[in-house]
Amino acid sequence: MHVGGVCLKTSLIILSLSPLCLFTFIMNFRFIFQTSDGQALTRTQFIEANILILTLLLVCFIWCVVSIFLYCYFRFFVSFGKTGGYTISEVNEDKEAGINFFLTLILPLLIGDLNEWQNLVVFVLIFIIIFILLLKTNLFYANPVLTLLGYHVYKLTFYDNSDINNECIVLTTSKISTSATIEYKKIADKVLFAKPIKL
Repeated sequence: MHVGGVCLKTSLIILSLSPLCLFTFIMNFRFIFQTSDGQALTRTQFIEANILILTLLLVCFIWCVVSIFLYCYFRFFVSFGKTGGYTISEVNEDKEAGINFFLTLILPLLIGDLNEWQNLVVFVLIFIIIFILLLKTNLFYANPVLTLLGYHVYKLTFYDNSDINNECIVLTTSKISTSATIEYKKIADKVLFAKPIKL
């Protein structure tokens, strides 16, 4: 796979996990301001008491900001260099891809208090494992953020395409029907961004 495709796939994985970072940020935006006996913490004591949550919130905030830029990169990347003129023989829309991704990979990771080492370590390890699994598979296409932004997921086959002989997955902002002619750009193996060509 070319370098651009690798970067694009990674970008979409980061984008797909941004809701988790946003919800984690919101759920854990709370701090310790007093000692156990009610004394107000000094600035140094405040940082020491909240270092875990401050670090987590910073990472989550940066992740969400980076995701916005990566979405812009995705939109720019798929705007150019598309391959066109291929007709579809069979197409089925996967309307539940985004919600299934959200329910199976996002919600279970919304762990409570992450200002404790044990909970934070578990959260980080699971997060890393999910990221690696998404990198090694094509499940990133079921991106809940793209679903919210109006993208559709289709599984389709072509009449005659020597580059893609079997069923592939397509992300698109348009409705695609059987016998439509499309232009596409590869995101990953068997995962494309496409749009119909108006004849």
